[in-house]
Amino acid sequence: MRRRYLWFVGGWTLLVALLMLAVPMAVSSRLPDPIAVEWTFSGAPEDSSPLRDFLFGKLVWWLVVAAVWSVFGLGGVLQRRGLAWAGAALGVFGSTMLGTVVLTTVANLDAPSFRDVVDPPGSGWLLLAGALAGWLGWRLGSRSAEVPPTDRGVGAVR
Repeated sequence: MRRRYLWFVGGWTLLVALLMLAVPMAVSSRLPDPIAVEWTFSGAPEDSSPLRDFLFGKLVWWLVVAAVWSVFGLGGVLQRRGLAWAGAALGVFGSTMLGTVVLTTVANLDAPSFRDVVDPPGSGWLLLAGALAGWLGWRLGSRSAEVPPTDRGVGAVR
C-alpha cells in the first residue's frame, strides 16, 4: 500500500540530492571562490561562502526535511491524508531547494569575484515549480494511501 510512497520518497530525495551536487560541481571551474549566496534588495551580493560549505548546508537541510516528512507520512503522525501532505511538502521543499542551488550557481557563473555577481533572476519561477511539485507530491501521496479495490469489503482494515 505504501510501497509507491516509499519509492517516491527515496527516489525524490536521492534525485534532488544528486542534482544539488551535480549541477554546481559540473561547472565548479567557472565559479568564483567563494560564491555569492545572498543578495540585498538592491541586487548586490551580501554574503559569500565556499561552494563546498554552501552545498553541504543545502544538502543537510534537504535530508533533514525529507527525513522528517517521511516519518510524518509513514508514521501516522498526520492522521488524515498524511501521505498526501508529506508528498506535497517533499515536492515543494525539494524543488525549491534544488532551484535555489541552480539559480545561485547560474548567477555565479564566470564571475571574477563574488562581489561582481548580481541577484539571480527567476526566483518567481521557483514558486511556480514549487506549487507544481507540491501538487504532484499530493497526488502521489493520495494514490499511495488508497486501498486496493479487493480490500474494500465489509470490515476491511485500512
